[in-house]
Amino acid sequence: METSSQNLHFDEKVLSFVIASLAIISCYPVVFLGIAPLLIFLFAGIFFLLFIKQLLKGKAFLKISNSGIFFISVILFLYLATPFREYDRFSPSVIWLFIFSSIIFLENKLLVKAFSYFTNIIYCVCILALAVLIMNAVGIPLPNKIIPREIGGYFTTYFVSVKLSGQGYSFFGIDLYRLNGIFAEPGHFGLILAMILFACNGIVKTVKGKVILLTAFLTLSFGTFILLFALLIKSIILDKKIYLAVLVSLIAILSLTFIPIEILERFFFDKADGTLQERTSNAFVHFYNSFYYQGNILLGGGRDILEANNVRNSDYRGFVIRYGYIGVMLFVLLMISMYWKKATTVQFLGFFYFTIVFLHRSWFVDYFAFLFFLLVLTYNLRYPLDQNEPSTQAG
Repeated sequence: METSSQNLHFDEKVLSFVIASLAIISCYPVVFLGIAPLLIFLFAGIFFLLFIKQLLKGKAFLKISNSGIFFISVILFLYLATPFREYDRFSPSVIWLFIFSSIIFLENKLLVKAFSYFTNIIYCVCILALAVLIMNAVGIPLPNKIIPREIGGYFTTYFVSVKLSGQGYSFFGIDLYRLNGIFAEPGHFGLILAMILFACNGIVKTVKGKVILLTAFLTLSFGTFILLFALLIKSIILDKKIYLAVLVSLIAILSLTFIPIEILERFFFDKADGTLQERTSNAFVHFYNSFYYQGNILLGGGRDILEANNVRNSDYRGFVIRYGYIGVMLFVLLMISMYWKKATTVQFLGFFYFTIVFLHRSWFVDYFAFLFFLLVLTYNLRYPLDQNEPSTQAG
C-alpha cells in the first residue's frame, strides 16, 4: 500500500522541517554569519527532543537493510570525533554525523517530507536570488550590508541574497553577477541545486524545477556544469532519451555562438583547461608533498592542520591531510553501504556526485546536507515528493 507523507502527524512534520533546516544551516549561509553556531545547537536540540519522542512512540527503529549504513556511520563519527590527531578540534561535523546516524532510524516518508521542505526552501532562495539579480541589473537600489571575507574580498548581502565580490560580468551591456544565493560561493550554491535535480526525478518538467535549473546555470560554476552533465548522461544513456542529445547539442552551439567570448573564457574555458594542480597554490603543493612523505598519511593530521600551517585547499588532498587514507576509506564504505543493490541510475548519480565533490570540494563531504542528500537519493524519488512512499526497489 502506498503511504502519503501527508499522513504525518504535526510533530513529525515539525521534525521533518527541523531536519530540512539543519541541512540548510550545515551549508553555513552567509546571511546566518555570526549566529550559525547558535542555530546549529538550537535546531539540533529540537531535533533530538523530537527524535527521542519518535523512539518512545516506537516509530524510530533500525531496519535490517540500514544496519550497514548505521554501523559505518558510527565508526566514521568516532573516527572524526575522537581527538587523537595532533590538530584535532571540535567541529560541527561531529554533530552532523551524529544527526545523520540518527535519521537512519526514521521512517522513509518522514525523510522524504524533510527533503520536500529542503527543496521548497532552496526554491525560495532561487526566486529571491533571481529577483535581486534583476533589480541590480536595472539599477534599483536595495538595502545592503558589506561583510569582509577572511580569505579576501567581501560579500554584499541583501539579507535575502548575497553577492560575492569579483564575480561580476557584462552580458550584452547588462551588468550581472554569478548567483550564489545565500551561500558563500556560486560553486557552493551549485552543489546544493544539483542535489535537488539529482534526487527528484521529473522535477525539471515543473516550473519549480526549471527555476532551479536556470539558477544552476546562472551560478556559472564549472563544477555545477559537470554535475548537470551527469544528469544528461543518465537521461541519454540510461533512460535512452536520445532526443536530448540533439537538443543539448543545439543549445551548446547557440551558446558558443551568442555568449560573449570573455564570459566563456573567464568562467569555463580557463577552468576546463586548468588541472587541480594548476589551480592550487605552490605553498599547499609543497606542504602536501612534505606531509605525504613525512606525516601520518594513513590517519591524517587533524581538522585544523591546514589552518594551523597557514595553507588552504578544498580538493581531495585537503581531506587526505586532515583525515588520511582511513578517512577516505570510511567514506567510500559508507557510499557502498548506502548504494548496495540500488537502481543502476541511482548508483551512477550517487557515485558521480560523491566523486566530483570529493575531488573538488572535499570540505563538503561531512556536511549534513551532503549526507542527507545521498541517503534520500537512494529512495529513487518521483516528483512531487509528497505523494507516495519512496521506491526502494533494487535495479
